[in-house]
Amino acid sequence: MANSTVVVLVSLIALPFYVRFLGMEAYGLIGFYATLQTVLLALDLGLAPTVSREIAHGAETGQQRRSASLLRTLGVVYVSVAVVIVALIALIAPWIGADWLHAKTLSESTVTQAVTLMGVNLACRWPISLYQGALIGAHRLAHSAATSMATNICAAITTIAVLAWGARSIQAFFVVQAAFGLLQVLVLRGLAWRAVGEFGAPYDFGDLRRVWHFSAWMGGVVIAGLLVSQFDKVVLSRVVTLESFAHYMLAALLVSGLQVLTTPAFNTLFPKFSALIAKGDRSSLEYLYITASRLFSTSLFALAFAVVFQTEPMVTIWLGDAKVAADVAPLAAWLAVGSALNGIMVFPYCLQLAAGKPKLAFLIAAGLLVITVPMVIALAIKYGAIGGAVSWAILNALYLFIGTWLTGREVMGFAGWLWLKRSVSIPLIATFAPALLGAWVCRTLAVAPWMSLGCGVIAASTGIVLGFAGSFSSGELRRVVDMAIGRRTPVGR
Repeated sequence: MANSTVVVLVSLIALPFYVRFLGMEAYGLIGFYATLQTVLLALDLGLAPTVSREIAHGAETGQQRRSASLLRTLGVVYVSVAVVIVALIALIAPWIGADWLHAKTLSESTVTQAVTLMGVNLACRWPISLYQGALIGAHRLAHSAATSMATNICAAITTIAVLAWGARSIQAFFVVQAAFGLLQVLVLRGLAWRAVGEFGAPYDFGDLRRVWHFSAWMGGVVIAGLLVSQFDKVVLSRVVTLESFAHYMLAALLVSGLQVLTTPAFNTLFPKFSALIAKGDRSSLEYLYITASRLFSTSLFALAFAVVFQTEPMVTIWLGDAKVAADVAPLAAWLAVGSALNGIMVFPYCLQLAAGKPKLAFLIAAGLLVITVPMVIALAIKYGAIGGAVSWAILNALYLFIGTWLTGREVMGFAGWLWLKRSVSIPLIATFAPALLGAWVCRTLAVAPWMSLGCGVIAASTGIVLGFAGSFSSGELRRVVDMAIGRRTPVGR
């Protein structure tokens, strides 16, 4: 949680400096890099979550040496893919600079050079997911988080310093980011090997066949999921101006604050679900699934509705530009709704993977992709950036209902409609009502931005209290708190 919070805060704090030193179009290039980075995660082919699952299972069954051999072998695979990424991006960079991105103030050569450096940056950071996956599977989240926090803070400070007192260019931005990405890889690699142990484990490319079935389906899940989540950005980068795309990416950055909850939830739950399923402890699995989802839903919806109703005053204070705030606010609202619904689905998704059913996750993602492509193209062409944001909200509403139904039917019965009714709908209503009331009061009284944000904090806090009160009895909530702080407590209903 601390890691996710720091990463988001660093991005939010650094952004005004980047816009000031580089301009809005250059920030559009940074946003395009973020989209490119996410899309190219498809080349991971599901190997990072496969490593997490294998190491978690290996620790539970005493097969650490086999896990270490797999990690060492995949290190070679990831380095090879990094080389391919550099070559691929360098090859298509002139075409992207000339024909894809619509820059007005930046020259074509500057855009081409920036895109080429994006490839170098991506290659330097590519193995991060492998070693983070290994640390997650080994239950070493603190080590991974500390490295990520330190690297992101140092990278942001160094980048701002270089832009302020050195080379004030987008090329300098990507060079500094690449250097810190490579440093993070080296540190994570050392930590992963210490966590897994078995330093003498051999390379064994034949071992890839053992995990290929799970990894292949996971690769399909990753590719389909990335296309679903990034297709709006890819289309908008083509059909709108670079400045309008920058506004869209600003909204996406604000909404990424929800990751302070979703990323830690996945990193914590996936290996835990895997271990409980390996032990056959269904009662503990069900209790953890239901209890954690109630806590998570309440917190996530409270944060999401704060973004929905308070984006305009937030951006006005943040960037000091009321016009940009007015353009970004409706985009952020729709993106926040979609991302909140998507975040709730981390529970069914973790359960599908932990149960060894990535095929189900793939079929759901593939079905959503079939809906995504025509919907995003139609809405983006007709309505521009707002069309892309609305399509994201609609898509995740479908995902919530379809994914819940299929998980309850094909994986575990307790994860079906009853879970949606008791663990999701109550937190949704409890957090929405005070957020809506607070926004109405602020608009009616036309309060200043700082007052509006204060009202939003009060509304979110009220929603959390109401959500917890509606989801737990007082005795059960005390028990959950005891579990959270590490006190021993019996498991069961």
